[in-house]
Amino acid sequence: MKYIALVITLLFVTAGCATGSTDPYVQKLQWLDTADPQADAKQALKKADFRLLGLATRSVSIPGVVQKEMLKYELRCGLRLIDGISDVVRSAEHLRLMQEARSYALKYNAIIKLHCKP
Repeated sequence: MKYIALVITLLFVTAGCATGSTDPYVQKLQWLDTADPQADAKQALKKADFRLLGLATRSVSIPGVVQKEMLKYELRCGLRLIDGISDVVRSAEHLRLMQEARSYALKYNAIIKLHCKP
């Protein structure tokens, strides 16, 4: 009986490890694979959401905004950080998605910047 309980427990443990092995940082960024920055920016503007997208690595950056103007844009338009960005690259997939996030933010911010100027 103890042997059967041990086998069942091991099956549950290994099944749990197999399904939970995906990096949470990758999971947070997977939406980028199907995202449309132009459509998303237009939807945000319809809601009067002028926040620019930022990336939090060692410091915060706003793609498409030069460093000396970042504070002006942040104060005037607001800032929303993309969740899942880190200063540590966890895998090749995480790196790919972080690069995709930067590209997405550049396109998104270009549209928002037309409607929110410091």
